[in-house]
Amino acid sequence: MTLDNLPTAVLLIALIAAAAIDIKRHRLPNVLTVSTALLGIVFQCWLYGWSGFLNGLGGFCIGLFLLLPFYAMRWMGAGDVKLMAAVGIFLGWPYSLLAVALTTGAGAVAALGLLAAKGGLTNYLRRYGAMAKCLLLTGRVAYVPPEQEESSTLLFPYALAIALGTFATLAWAGRLDTFLDLLIGGVHV
Repeated sequence: MTLDNLPTAVLLIALIAAAAIDIKRHRLPNVLTVSTALLGIVFQCWLYGWSGFLNGLGGFCIGLFLLLPFYAMRWMGAGDVKLMAAVGIFLGWPYSLLAVALTTGAGAVAALGLLAAKGGLTNYLRRYGAMAKCLLLTGRVAYVPPEQEESSTLLFPYALAIALGTFATLAWAGRLDTFLDLLIGGVHV
């Protein structure tokens, strides 16, 4: 692994730490998200200068602004949004968009799995099926409230979805093999 690949290794270590902390505490500390973001800016500037800074800033904005509505709807915590913004700095603007999309998909699948494990998936699908049927038949949006509030109280460690979406993005970009080389073969500077 060369020094150019060091940011990928640091990002993956930060994501593994974030996922482990989120699974255990259901909260991401600012010291982790902010230090990850600062390291991302340092790496972008060190390796690519001003263009790296601007690319990282673009990735930060994508990660922040695309997940901010989910925070506003209380579907995720602020730490998750900050972590995705930090990931965006490391990935830059084109790949951060892919990471958000893959993260959202991983989060949706995991949330449905959690609902199924807790026995709430059938009611969830029934509710949203009724709302979709109303929209298709009448053209009007209707809200069917849940029978129980148990699905809204389920805690899901979204940092795990962010890690999975980012791992998939890094694999797509061909940047994951350098981290595997580090684990298997060591560092070559």
